[in-house]
Amino acid sequence: MYSDSRKSIRFVINDDFGKRLDVYLSERIGELSRSKIYNLIRKGNILVNGLMSKPGYNLKQNDIIEVTLPEPTPSEIIGEEIPLSILYEDEYYIAVDKPAGMVVHPGVGHFFGTLVSALVNYTSNLSSVGGKLRPGLVHRLDKDTSGIVVAAKTDEAHWKLSKLFADRSVFKEYRAFVWGSPKPESDLINAPIGRSSKNRKKFIVSDSGREARTRYRTISNFGIMSSIELILETGRTHQARVHLDFIGYPVVGDLIYGGGLRHLRCLSKKEIDIGKLVLSKVERQMLHAYRIRFFHPFKDKDVEIEAPLPEDFTDVESILRTWYYQQ
Repeated sequence: MYSDSRKSIRFVINDDFGKRLDVYLSERIGELSRSKIYNLIRKGNILVNGLMSKPGYNLKQNDIIEVTLPEPTPSEIIGEEIPLSILYEDEYYIAVDKPAGMVVHPGVGHFFGTLVSALVNYTSNLSSVGGKLRPGLVHRLDKDTSGIVVAAKTDEAHWKLSKLFADRSVFKEYRAFVWGSPKPESDLINAPIGRSSKNRKKFIVSDSGREARTRYRTISNFGIMSSIELILETGRTHQARVHLDFIGYPVVGDLIYGGGLRHLRCLSKKEIDIGKLVLSKVERQMLHAYRIRFFHPFKDKDVEIEAPLPEDFTDVESILRTWYYQQ
């Protein structure tokens, strides 16, 4: 016998005892293959008597099996009426100012409310090179990084801009708030980046990683924190965040790469107070894709696009500047 809901299924074993768990479920849930059942068991989505089990477990009478089904992945993007801040548009490209907190394209747990959903709602002219779930996207930003994202309207436009990115012919400037006072005030960080073996969602500086080069320049030094400009000469995942943590000046608010409360240790009470005040205003890593420049492959001219600093940047700047000049 079993009960069924949209997200979970519950079986009670009456007469199939002795049968393997994975075989039993593949017979009962037609849309799940044995390999999918194995993955669900491994992830803890299938429990026997409230406990994780193995695919080869031999069922016993009165065993209770609980199957939690993952949310289905959409086969195509559904356009959503989400406001877009358009910075540039022609018949080949569209550049938008992505707000912090918005996911660029669908993924596990983020199927709706994405930048791609907004773009699909805005225009039917988007390249197909990236597949059904990433129409138009030539590059991306992390969820909590704000700033410029460029999408292509045709496949030819996509390929040509992708080649410019691959050839490092696209100028990419970011702005960030970092902890401390970078020394020297400007420098090149040339350190390879690879995926962490301890945390597969995290990246680290590693000799076995891929070449990564980031230039930085201090714009304003407020002692406890600084405003900096970043030029990314390569495009590794989390590059700016990894490099800044590596040299000891992590991005403010970046909880993955060392930009949280730990920097309040060994500071004066006044510094701790201002640090806590800034963090209370910050809900993400303070990183913004500020400017991008590339040679337009169809118009034979340079195109430069700039995204104004968001409100949380100007708020933090105001707090730090007021505090600094009151010292």
